[in-house]
Amino acid sequence: MFRRQDKKRRPRREGLAKPAVKASLAAQRVAKRAPAVKEARPLPAAAKGLARRALWAGCLFVLVSAALLGGWGLLSTSRALAVQRAEVQGTDHLSRLDILSAAEVGSDSNLLALPVGKIAARVASLPWVQSVQVSRHLPDTVLIQVTEHRPMVLALVEGQLFYLDHELRPISVHRRRALPDLPVITGLSRADLAQPDDELAGLLEAARQLLAALPPADLAPGGRLAEVHLDRIWGLCLVFNDMAPVVRLGFKNFTRRLARLEQVRGDLVRRGELGRASLIDLESWRRVVVRLSREKA
Repeated sequence: MFRRQDKKRRPRREGLAKPAVKASLAAQRVAKRAPAVKEARPLPAAAKGLARRALWAGCLFVLVSAALLGGWGLLSTSRALAVQRAEVQGTDHLSRLDILSAAEVGSDSNLLALPVGKIAARVASLPWVQSVQVSRHLPDTVLIQVTEHRPMVLALVEGQLFYLDHELRPISVHRRRALPDLPVITGLSRADLAQPDDELAGLLEAARQLLAALPPADLAPGGRLAEVHLDRIWGLCLVFNDMAPVVRLGFKNFTRRLARLEQVRGDLVRRGELGRASLIDLESWRRVVVRLSREKA
């Protein structure tokens, strides 16, 4: 019997082992690219000492802060630091009671716990106060220093007098019995004083320029100027204490017109007619109009 000869088996190719070799090579490449992990080294003794000192310093800071806060809490509620005296300085138109009522400082207040900023804000809300400073003085005194607005003129408005500052802004109503010896502005209504329209705002600006052009002695208490009248048609008119005629100045060029007024006044004095004059009109720059009253028979 003849046996069928099997086909010769092909020998296994050596290439079958190559995938494992490729995998190992890839692993080596990845290992080469991966950053090397450094082993943790123990801290040196100097660094350990520094960390220990920082920890102790932090604990000490917390303890000191707690002690200070606790001490402040005790002092701010202690009756030993209660306000016993409240001094007020710099007031003329406001009374001590006005200031202390606005400040709301009482004998039950603790000096350290006083809200100095809030006290100053409350006092500054009073009409006469321009600025205020509040300070503590151990062991029991609070000092309130006030700077008041300085009134420059008065305004007669619908039968009531108002103090005005140098910007002709209202400060407060005049409530004293004695009438202050200050010039008076007339021709205003309450609406004009509270919220002037454009025309009246121009008149008030002209009045500010006029007051700036006048000698300070004329504006001082007991000075020459008695009244400034604001008129929407004629402008500004002046009344002086040392002569009878009304002086009409118009709306501008006050420095030049006041200088001409002195010339006209001197001329009327030389001619003996100043007492007869009822109006000196300087509104026009080209001519001066003087109205004389009739002489008594």
